[in-house]
Amino acid sequence: MQTNQDMKVKIGNGLIKIGHLTQMGKLNDIFEIGNDYRIKENKKPKKIEQFLKSPDTWEFIIEVERKYGNATQTSISDVCLSEYRSESGEMRYSELIKKLSVIKSQRGGKPENRGIWTNLQILLKGAMYLSPKLELEVIDVFLDSKILYFRDIGGDNFKVLNKYIDTLPDRIGKNNKGIYIQIALILRNKLEIFETKGYNEEEHNALIQKKRSEYLQSLTDMIKVGFIRNYNQLKDILRKL
Repeated sequence: MQTNQDMKVKIGNGLIKIGHLTQMGKLNDIFEIGNDYRIKENKKPKKIEQFLKSPDTWEFIIEVERKYGNATQTSISDVCLSEYRSESGEMRYSELIKKLSVIKSQRGGKPENRGIWTNLQILLKGAMYLSPKLELEVIDVFLDSKILYFRDIGGDNFKVLNKYIDTLPDRIGKNNKGIYIQIALILRNKLEIFETKGYNEEEHNALIQKKRSEYLQSLTDMIKVGFIRNYNQLKDILRKL
């Protein structure tokens, strides 16, 4: 799926907002969840500024930029960390952020979009900094269960299904946008997504994403081989899958 979709992924008792294609998530969310864990464990909360002022953090971020960053935006060889270190040894991170593509600071726009955005590897680094429990949960949700991968596959499969709906004998030559919406609603009910506006909300987990992609692929295959021949059949079979 070529269009990036922001997802709200449930981690513990909190949510992390992240783009399924860009894999850029809100570091502030990580700190909110991690500090909640720390408080419950009778540990002192940590500030995001502490993390960003650490030379160790920026050594890691530079390596992430080398491997995953936008090479056209900055030349890593031009970034010398010692030039951004204060006399106290802390990094002047607000200056460094402007140089790189794997970490961004957003001050304007909607309040929920303001904050520090980083790619998935840096989110994991933040989780490690805060809590072993949070670190493990981030690994489980994003890496082991591949939630972003299945969201991408599901989006592609939905677009392909829509094209095949247009080939059904009773839908050829018609405006089928309403049909696409109805199929999406039936699928949401089947996956027990009742109280959200879309497939990117907090109920999402890897199992839902995987099931969605599999259902869509199965429906497309059944249209291809002629097993599904009209819209009513499509609805009935989807409900029975």
